[in-house]
Amino acid sequence: MQSKTLVLISIAILAVPIFLIVFLNLNPTLSPQKQNLEECKTLTYNGENKINLLFFSSKEQAEKYSDYLLTISPFDKNKNAFNFYYIDNYTPECELYKGIAILCHSKELIKKSSSCPNDYIIVIKDMDSNIRSSSYMNVLSINSNHPYPVFPHEFGHAFAVLAEEYTPATIPSGSKNCVSNCDKFSIKDGCFEGCSKENYYRSTENGIMRTLYSNSFGIFDEKLISDKISKSPPKITGSVTSNEVDCSTENYYLIEGIYNEKEINVLRKTIEQGCIGTSGDGFFDYKLIMEDDSTLAEGSFNPELIFTDSQLENQNVISGETYDSDKEFYLKLPLIQNSKSLEISKDNVILSEINLQNIGAEFCKIN
Repeated sequence: MQSKTLVLISIAILAVPIFLIVFLNLNPTLSPQKQNLEECKTLTYNGENKINLLFFSSKEQAEKYSDYLLTISPFDKNKNAFNFYYIDNYTPECELYKGIAILCHSKELIKKSSSCPNDYIIVIKDMDSNIRSSSYMNVLSINSNHPYPVFPHEFGHAFAVLAEEYTPATIPSGSKNCVSNCDKFSIKDGCFEGCSKENYYRSTENGIMRTLYSNSFGIFDEKLISDKISKSPPKITGSVTSNEVDCSTENYYLIEGIYNEKEINVLRKTIEQGCIGTSGDGFFDYKLIMEDDSTLAEGSFNPELIFTDSQLENQNVISGETYDSDKEFYLKLPLIQNSKSLEISKDNVILSEINLQNIGAEFCKIN
């Protein structure tokens, strides 16, 4: 009898750590692993629920690019709609994409950006002038040796899904600034042939989406941007209530996937530490579904295309190319109790339904 009691006690003692290991790895609401967040520095703060732009650059560069953006219409009329932050003590690693463009979009960058409010991420790099700048998702990779309009140009892709107005290029599905008929412009400076495709039309002769030697988008593109500014949704989480930024108390879901041949494949799902931010804009939609099947958060993104652009002094228009993305994409979602799933769709067709309740549901290997 005493022997059986000892055996039962021994089993109970062994069961407790095993139970804790399983429980801790199956419970997705626990705190994530601590991240090495960087010091977030505020350049301009206009209040809560604004559009947050984060520079990975020196303070001087962040000031120059943000100041320039706010001289361009319609940003000059909406200065209070934006907050600007910068991180100057971390240097992102960037790749030379296709041997021709700087591309800084990476998991490490996305996680580091969580040190600040980060709807749009701008990395400034000093490269040879023939190396193109790029835009993918909400990450702008800017070659500092390009004219300043390259910043609003790449931001036009990420923020308002503007297509290239030079030729040839790929028109993002749903993009509105390149049209098949001039009557489709509600307002315009004019109507000019050649907008991504030779037989499509643009609303201005030489705007920022066509040449980096322009300081104007044209009135139709300005309206598209203004509409996006006015419709930017309030932040569900990660809001900052003052100039002081502390993202260490925030957590979010990070979904890693790849878009290929009209399919979304989810590669990893984790819980991360930091401020959440958006994932750019586009015509792929996502919804955060709760256990009662209500929708608490939704947004859009574009995992499909990578835009690359440059322009030398002897060129009249931008020399660039739009690539079908072969890169992983990253979606940040608010970490909300009773979240059930993430639904990703395009043109009302569901491409992926992702279970959020099993994040972290892996058994630990006991050595």
